[in-house]
Amino acid sequence: MRNGIVIAARHWKNGHARDQRRFLTFHGFLDNACSFDLLAPLLLSQLGPEPVEILVLDFAGHGLSSHRQTEDYSLWRYLEEADQVTEQMGWSKHAVLGHSMGGGVASMYAGLWPERTSLCIMLDNFGPWTRSVEEQPMHLLEHMAQKRALATKRLPFHPSIESAIRARTHNGNWQIREDAAAIFTPRSLMPMERTDDEGQVIQGYTWRSDRVLTIRSATSVSDDYAKAFMARITCPLLAVLASKGFMLLRGVVEERVTWPTNAAVTTVCEIEGFHHVHLEDAPLVAQKVSEWVLAQDRPEKARL
Repeated sequence: MRNGIVIAARHWKNGHARDQRRFLTFHGFLDNACSFDLLAPLLLSQLGPEPVEILVLDFAGHGLSSHRQTEDYSLWRYLEEADQVTEQMGWSKHAVLGHSMGGGVASMYAGLWPERTSLCIMLDNFGPWTRSVEEQPMHLLEHMAQKRALATKRLPFHPSIESAIRARTHNGNWQIREDAAAIFTPRSLMPMERTDDEGQVIQGYTWRSDRVLTIRSATSVSDDYAKAFMARITCPLLAVLASKGFMLLRGVVEERVTWPTNAAVTTVCEIEGFHHVHLEDAPLVAQKVSEWVLAQDRPEKARL
């Protein structure tokens, strides 16, 4: 990237894909590109026989990508780097696909560059998470206090990859099965040594992701901010929501579904599952996404 950040990615491709078969893909908060390791191959096969290309980025500070020296992980920074990736790929038009925080980034991307976005697909998300303007001063104070505390906090240590996987499944935020966490957790780890009370050096692992991500962000966005981006979306939009996932509060979705006023079509589909349903039931998610994507082809073919 022009800012010196190195962005890692996972890439699936079975030929030269057209606009609605190229997917710039974004993972969720503290996940990484491997969270699409089950879904991506299924989409390649189910959206055939024509070629499909899926590029899943590791956001900065996540997975194998660089950390930011500025410690600024605002959503617009992810957008800036995604823009440069599409430039490097030579993609003038493509779809965006994102899970959780990545779904929020996908919606903002589609609103920022509607002319280049052919489809927008969000998994267990419907836009960026927001905070009221009145709450933001306290939010910033909490960030500063947590950042001070972080300076003296020891790095977490796991004696094995299995230990880290178990910790990831019990982080207190979103339920995820151990077999699902095992798919992406190793990419988020790096080797670490620790000396025990007897002076013995123990080999293990710690998290590779930037520790700044584990505290409150310095900035947040308001409903009006998010709404302004989503109102600019012109492509077809799909949200696949898990029944026990992030968008459990139906009132949030019922309000937000009115935000993309210029989208060609807005589809909300609810399926049984938890927040990482795209890992825990990838065939079901692949079926819903593929059926919807194929359905978007029909009006295009009718005009030919």
